[in-house]
Amino acid sequence: MHIGHNEDDIDHESLAMRHLGEGIAKEAAGKLHEAFNEYMVANVLDPQLEVAQIKLKELKQKLVSDR
Repeated sequence: MHIGHNEDDIDHESLAMRHLGEGIAKEAAGKLHEAFNEYMVANVLDPQLEVAQIKLKELKQKLVSDR
């Protein structure tokens, strides 16, 4: 899915939520690095989105412990 080119993405908060959703889907599919990237984009678009910050922290710990 290409995010950011439809009428639903009218503001940065909406776009951040879509990236967050993509991150959750990718994490569930085991694509952890792609999920991390989606969470990072969501956090940049909406720094007040606490769930993105939580997901980043949790996934970072998971990626580090898998080394």
